[in-house]
Amino acid sequence: MCWLADGPGGHGAQPATVDVIEESIAGRFRFVEAGDGTPGLRPPQLGALHAILAAESLEVSEPVTVVLPTGTGKTETMLAAYCNNPQRTLVVVPSDSLRTQIGRKFATLGVLPAVDAIGGDFRTPTVGIVRSRLETAQEVHDLAAESCVIVATAAALSRFSAEATQALVAVTSRLFIDEAHHVAATTWTRIALAFSGKLIVQFTATPFREDGRVIEGRIIYAYPLRLAQAHGWFSKIQYRAVSPEDDADRALAHAAIGQLRQDLAAGLDHLLMARAQTIDRAQRLLDLYLELAGDLGVIRIDSKLSLTKQREARSQLDQRVAHIVVCVDMLGEGFDLPSLKVAAVHDPHKSLAVTLQFIGRFTRAGGEALGDASVFVPRMTGVSDERLRRLYGEDADWNVIVRDLTHAEIEHEQARTDFEAGFSQPSLPI
Repeated sequence: MCWLADGPGGHGAQPATVDVIEESIAGRFRFVEAGDGTPGLRPPQLGALHAILAAESLEVSEPVTVVLPTGTGKTETMLAAYCNNPQRTLVVVPSDSLRTQIGRKFATLGVLPAVDAIGGDFRTPTVGIVRSRLETAQEVHDLAAESCVIVATAAALSRFSAEATQALVAVTSRLFIDEAHHVAATTWTRIALAFSGKLIVQFTATPFREDGRVIEGRIIYAYPLRLAQAHGWFSKIQYRAVSPEDDADRALAHAAIGQLRQDLAAGLDHLLMARAQTIDRAQRLLDLYLELAGDLGVIRIDSKLSLTKQREARSQLDQRVAHIVVCVDMLGEGFDLPSLKVAAVHDPHKSLAVTLQFIGRFTRAGGEALGDASVFVPRMTGVSDERLRRLYGEDADWNVIVRDLTHAEIEHEQARTDFEAGFSQPSLPI
């Protein structure tokens, strides 16, 4: 279990009980909206929060989905939903790193105290972190007795015994699924079935899973990417199609490194990520980048590395010992690196949904130290998907195309889920 000792809502050396904490938060949440120079919650956060509260008021028992573009403040929306109605909440995440990140957010309530969305003599939630399988109902009750919020990975939750799962359902009031597009369909089905009858809210930047399947559950709120761009929460994207030469990888790496050097010379705090399809490809690209830009610091992160080695590599990025990382889809959610602004996509994704997810990693807006995102892709031929052809065209304007494609995909899924909601609740996929 973790809790905040010092700061707004801090407990000191010994945390308060769950009942005392929930009572201290109840009634203290304020719907304060950010204005010109005035701190507060963003319109997409407040809009999503009202949609969640509407679902709660209607006692909706089937899963619902909130779609918020990268950078609009998804986690604070979760925190606000908890504070508005402080009841024991289970948060399911796709990775160990995101489990730690979300746990810390709930333990501090993020920016809510700073923007005066909550004040007075409140106490921040105590957070129980599930790191392994729970076997008995007593283990679950012991965890819940000390925890206002319980955070677990989907993988850990799927290993619970039937007894422990039933106990967890009994002691929690609702379920939040963060980065829902990362939860495999079979795992999602098991979780949704187990928590049937509870409010299940899924949060995602895209209504599509990484396996290409749609996320089940009606979309109750979807903030348009065009508005996120207009308000500066989703940075602009410079797209460059690199013509293959004798060595396509070398040409692509040379162009991306040139952009990174230009950004750094301009005083921008940017990092470069080179994306490979396989670990073998990543190793070859690592050698190439070391040859071309060894002075900038080059590392590789992939699943072959131990967790310790991965943390060490990440630390080199955080400390700017390294400015270039070669990876195989290892820098997704849970790796909060707004400075990732240059992408060298040596092996483009073949799925539009996964491509749009990938792009979102580079579009987090920041302060003056962060500029626009730059994406370098080899000029592609033989692409059958018309949407991908548009995206990877020679003169494609990604600021328009990404916005339009994202809107079209979300609008289609929203229409589908609204249509299905007009009938009896569809059965969960097996």
